[in-house]
Amino acid sequence: MHHQLTSRLGRGAIAVAVTAVLLLGACSSDDPPIDATTTTAPGGRAPAATRPLLDVTALGTTTGTDGRVYLADGQGRALQLRGANIKTQDPEADASEQALDDLAARGFDLLRLSVYWHLLEPEQGTYDEAYLDDVATVLDRAEARGITVILSFHQDVFGPAFGDAGIPEWATRTDDIPFERHDMWMLNYLEPALQAAFQHLYEDEDLRQAQADMVAHVAERFGDHPTVIGYDLLNEPWGQIQEGEELADAAKRLQAEQLTAMYQRLADALAEVDPDGWVFIEPPNVASVGLPVDLGRVDHPRVVFFPHFYDPDVESANYLGGEAELDLAFFEQYEPIIVTYAEEHDVPLMIGEWGLGNPDREQMDVFVEESLQLMDRIGSGWTMFTWCRGESYCPIDAEGNDRPNIGRIVRPWAKAIGGAPTSFAYDAETKQLKVVFDDLDGTEGTTDLALTSSVTYPDGFEVVTSDPEGEWSMTHDEQADTVAVTTPRTGGTHAICLQPEGADLPCTPT
Repeated sequence: MHHQLTSRLGRGAIAVAVTAVLLLGACSSDDPPIDATTTTAPGGRAPAATRPLLDVTALGTTTGTDGRVYLADGQGRALQLRGANIKTQDPEADASEQALDDLAARGFDLLRLSVYWHLLEPEQGTYDEAYLDDVATVLDRAEARGITVILSFHQDVFGPAFGDAGIPEWATRTDDIPFERHDMWMLNYLEPALQAAFQHLYEDEDLRQAQADMVAHVAERFGDHPTVIGYDLLNEPWGQIQEGEELADAAKRLQAEQLTAMYQRLADALAEVDPDGWVFIEPPNVASVGLPVDLGRVDHPRVVFFPHFYDPDVESANYLGGEAELDLAFFEQYEPIIVTYAEEHDVPLMIGEWGLGNPDREQMDVFVEESLQLMDRIGSGWTMFTWCRGESYCPIDAEGNDRPNIGRIVRPWAKAIGGAPTSFAYDAETKQLKVVFDDLDGTEGTTDLALTSSVTYPDGFEVVTSDPEGEWSMTHDEQADTVAVTTPRTGGTHAICLQPEGADLPCTPT
């Protein structure tokens, strides 16, 4: 018998370009600006009140019924963290109060914030603490809104020596190879001078040590900040295609030999100063072209696999123009490749970047829906690219409203699951979120669901479970816009469904 509780809430060149997009990242350094001057509530919603902040020092892992590994809180509950990137060289301005209000008002609880080495250490051995003060301001803003933060050590086209941002000029070695700057920024990664710079970063002992010292300095400053969950060790890494190598061979060698070793060095440096911090590791975006992930194991107790997710046809249309020819086979190709590393190494998988450069194009509603469903099947959450108001990759328009198609990211999800997850899925047509899990020894607490009520349930919602009436209960936190559901400890399987009030929808574990 089902029981329900209801709450009413009022209201050639092209081929080269495509290859570069796939391998080296999908997002231009010329990001659309965030409108930091607006103070009105986004989309008619009141800015979110302070939410409880996740205790990042208590994080561990747990395993679902399908063997998938999740981040887990101090009660052993499987977590789904969702949020967005803010990539900026001016964190205080671009990760503004308004921007984080926009993020929190939509229920999101995670921010991936860029940290640029060239800004932190403009001269070797001299750290700019004023830059870190600006980062600290953003962390304090996030803490006030219940948002946890991943600090991402970012590079775009390696760094300022090549006209962009990331690795300092003093740490850039090109072997005196000339560099030609390309308007299509992805092509710059194919330049021999830039590839030589990556090779030296990975192989020169003094640069290895300088990079390790830099990440340790950031961890010394922010490791105790209550909102910092950990560190993304290098954004969208790449390297050198050596003489006689095919692309697949270069990608395999780069991951297995150079990236794995770099990640181990940096993880060791971070562990010395922030033993509770998690490390997030990225492969090059090789899965998008059907190449395997060949990273090795990083020996650290807190590792999250953190790949990016960009469809080559959609991204090439962003840069080359025209309509994207959406092929759902892309999702079928990407999924088995990208889950392999997490399965083999028993680590959580989260998606570090995904998004749309032009969400208004035809079929982008299908693309976003397929993307969200895939990430529900494989991961412990995601940060979309990028959080801002405006055009391009921004999910919010200049007036603060969710843009068509990409606005679909604002939907209910299971923030914490009080057992071993079997599945969780949201049906955009019926607006039903269904969460299925088994009781798990050592797991305590409720199953917490983000409502996004003003968008998804303006006329009210109801919670339905597969447990008998009187044996489960629900608490609705209107300020946090969440519900917490307590289910009986039967040793069996439970289904919890969140849906529009009055919906006649089944809620069974199968």
